[in-house]
Amino acid sequence: MKNRCEVKVTPELLNNTQVNDEYLFRDLARKMVSEIPLDELHKLISLAKIDPNSDESEKVLRESMDRFKIEQIHQLRNERVILYSAKVDLP
Repeated sequence: MKNRCEVKVTPELLNNTQVNDEYLFRDLARKMVSEIPLDELHKLISLAKIDPNSDESEKVLRESMDRFKIEQIHQLRNERVILYSAKVDLP
């Protein structure tokens, strides 16, 4: 899948405002990511969700020996939150 996003600006915009190259590139990236279907986004970014009250978390608490995961689930329960995370491994 190919996505393309572009914007045209006048030189005056760059000279007379706080808009700069970084701002424009980040804005383009946000727009592009917003338009990519979620299943395709999973190919680009490692997305994860930990719901401490899910069946999957219950299974980790019963069967896993991974102390980090167990403590993480307990901490999320204590805070009454669900953890969403995103990770990109760049070369």
